[in-house]
Amino acid sequence: MKLAAKLAACMTAAAICAALSGCEKKKDTDDSSDTSSVVVSDSSASPSKVELKSYAFPDFLNTLEEPDLLSREVYQSFNKAAAEVAVQSQPFADHSCISKISDKIYTYSEGGHVGVLNMSGTVVLKADRYTKITSISNDMLVCSYTQKGKEVADYYRIFDNGSVVKTERKSFNADLIMINELVDTDQATGEEFKKFAIQFAEGKNVEDPSGNYLWDSAEKCDPQKINTGKTYRAYYKVSNNGASYYICFDSYYNYVIYEASYARVRLKIGNVSGECYVQSFEDYTELNKMVKSFGKAPSTTMPDGNESLDYIQITFGLNSPDQQEMTVSSDGWCLVDNITHNNQPDNKYFACYDKDSFVSLVLWVDEVLSKEYTVKN
Repeated sequence: MKLAAKLAACMTAAAICAALSGCEKKKDTDDSSDTSSVVVSDSSASPSKVELKSYAFPDFLNTLEEPDLLSREVYQSFNKAAAEVAVQSQPFADHSCISKISDKIYTYSEGGHVGVLNMSGTVVLKADRYTKITSISNDMLVCSYTQKGKEVADYYRIFDNGSVVKTERKSFNADLIMINELVDTDQATGEEFKKFAIQFAEGKNVEDPSGNYLWDSAEKCDPQKINTGKTYRAYYKVSNNGASYYICFDSYYNYVIYEASYARVRLKIGNVSGECYVQSFEDYTELNKMVKSFGKAPSTTMPDGNESLDYIQITFGLNSPDQQEMTVSSDGWCLVDNITHNNQPDNKYFACYDKDSFVSLVLWVDEVLSKEYTVKN
């Protein structure tokens, strides 16, 4: 059964109960296009029609084929485009440089091969074997050559002084990434509290863009439970000051930090529908405040099984054990359902809001939430 049909069926049941209480029934008319406007009436004897702001299906949702939990990137430990830069003007007269890597070395070409220079122009890896040298992390090179018709790769570690040393390429091992529980102290009160750090085996901490490495919580994630089209070798979820993040590692132990999703939004306007996640803690806080500010309204209309009604559905609490689903239709009716209730009772209830509440939610998605998907991090 379609979501609109389910909502209509539930609301029809509510209408019957309301009718038994002596409520008056009045049928609204709805536009089936993807652009609509809402008219709200006064409850006086001679109501005056007030035309509210029109709304339309948000354009940015048309570009999202499938919502991805790992969309809001906030940090990369290794940015290849920034780390490996093509040489625009030659730094040395006696070598033809190709690229500068990690501000530590240059690659250069000679006789059809590629080698490595330090920042002073001294050869640290001769151009006599490899045909391609590129970076795979801030301190690792992969050097390729052809042997018996097949491409073979060697790996080199880059040091801060510009020297390179051949090293063994080991398979990824998630056991080399550990969660350690630490005790932090509030400098003002002296109070001690638990913090968590994600660390590599050699003791290096996983940090966010500000250099923070202490998290309020940290756990390893099951990849099967993360709705994403991206592929990583290990996933961790952390939180800090109410905000949540995923830390994802590739085969070379580089990691990318994504802000987690706090709510899921499904929207139908006319015959067009789409969905996305709320992936900013600030936006999620604003959305919660807006919903709580909605005023309840006495209903002069009853749900009548109209499947063509526009609606917006928001699933709150994706990062909590208790999730709540709120479905608001363009006629003001709202169904709230505690879809998980680990710490809450199994509860559903109906409410009726002013019709401009529905319009406010649609406009918020269009004006605020769209920026999470259109602004490049």
